[in-house]
Amino acid sequence: MLPSTVIYASWFLAISHGAIIPKPDSGSLPEESDKGGPGGKGTKDPGYVRMPVSRQKIKGKGKSKRGWHWGLPPDFDDKPPAQGPERPSQPTPPASPTTPSSDAFTIPPAIPTPALTSTLTKIIKPSATQTTSVSDRPATRPPSLHRRAADRKWGWSNLEELGGIAYIIELEIGTPPQNVRVFVDTGSYELWVNPRCSSSASDALCRSFGNYYPSKSNSAMHIGGSFAVTYGTGAVRGSYWSDVMSIAMFQIPSVQFAVAADSNYTFAGILGLGYTYPYSIPYPSVLNLMVSQKMISAPIFSLGLGGDGDGFSEIIFGGVNRWKFAGPLVPVSIWPPIREQDPRWLQYWVNVTSVGMTKPKEAGRLYTPREGFAMPTLIDTGSTLSYIREDLVAVIGQQFNAEIDMQGNYFVDCKYRDMPGTVDFGFNNGAMVINVRYKDFIYQLYPGRCMLGVQPADYGSTSYVLGDTFIRGAYLVFDQQSDVVWMNQYYNCGDGVVTVGQTPWDTRNVLGAC
Repeated sequence: MLPSTVIYASWFLAISHGAIIPKPDSGSLPEESDKGGPGGKGTKDPGYVRMPVSRQKIKGKGKSKRGWHWGLPPDFDDKPPAQGPERPSQPTPPASPTTPSSDAFTIPPAIPTPALTSTLTKIIKPSATQTTSVSDRPATRPPSLHRRAADRKWGWSNLEELGGIAYIIELEIGTPPQNVRVFVDTGSYELWVNPRCSSSASDALCRSFGNYYPSKSNSAMHIGGSFAVTYGTGAVRGSYWSDVMSIAMFQIPSVQFAVAADSNYTFAGILGLGYTYPYSIPYPSVLNLMVSQKMISAPIFSLGLGGDGDGFSEIIFGGVNRWKFAGPLVPVSIWPPIREQDPRWLQYWVNVTSVGMTKPKEAGRLYTPREGFAMPTLIDTGSTLSYIREDLVAVIGQQFNAEIDMQGNYFVDCKYRDMPGTVDFGFNNGAMVINVRYKDFIYQLYPGRCMLGVQPADYGSTSYVLGDTFIRGAYLVFDQQSDVVWMNQYYNCGDGVVTVGQTPWDTRNVLGAC
């Protein structure tokens, strides 16, 4: 049996790293390694395999509630948008007497909202329908993460005028290999490539991400079957193929993925990291295949997007970077439990149990009840902004003197980004609170134009999303082995990866070094 490894990737910025402090004696902690770190070549190590990928800033004002990187408007240009995105409708879970209400919110007192017990439906980029029809032949190997040259940085500084943020990972597909960059998405579950650039929101931007051409690969095999996804700003359709892909230094054959034949608006493919086989699709996903090929021990990956100015973002398959948080990681159960969710649309839903703020030079204040509050929320890297209850958004917006445009989007003065306050999200009834800095929470469309990091979910909807404006404040471990999302406050105090997933719940033994 091959030793389990950790697949590591990091998104670099053109901003320097935070200071690296001396590492203390690890004591009884799991063995860690920092070889092949940021700026170095991808390195195969007994503990993990590491290589960098990119963090890309993209402009647009598409209708998708998930931000601008899923599809730019057809009139895409370099001029800043006058308004924020028009929000589409969101899917609504089946009616349930235990689904939290959307009554008006006042402070104080906060409204009592019952805990969620009903099953929620899937959110697809953004309010979408998806159908898949695939052959009986499963894929046997996963797609890859390809190292980007260390001197090529997708900088926050030199792309500051562009709107949204997209987190991308580079794949090598085919023989000889073809480089393709795709979005990393915890809110979906399939890999697809090749948007139609001529009908995308930005032809040039689309082409910069690369295309995969089966006709140019000696190892490509057409599986057939239909693939179709409909987005709020466009659609994708195609069929399934299998081919060789590489992850760092691994050459892996027979990966099944969708190749788009036609698409509208969207300008990059997607690597979905949600729950899949044997639930929602009849073939193993990227994460499943990493496990079956003994590349990682369990379907677990950790994510540290990092804050504005922290230097890089990272995803680690099968491991945890203990120098990106302090103390133990706290497990937050997926809720509703996986066994109670619709098996076609299993998602990383968790209950947010408090929302509040800590203003500069003030004590923290809750805008929700101290007990009995539960807001079911999807953690989704594919969403630039976060979408929560409208009454909570209104209260938070008041603290920033927000203005509301004709589409109901909340805009705030960009000066708040430079203030030291935080917006606070609690889990497990306060056992874990993620404090998101104003700088990371307030989203700058372009200089002088900023949006509140949370926007209202559609009227009457209980489909809430914690997007990148939350994730930048947290270090997250998505654990499909134990059906939890491990959390802690994000820090950047050094570098050192340890393997997890060798036994269930062993992530609890990893202590952050910050």
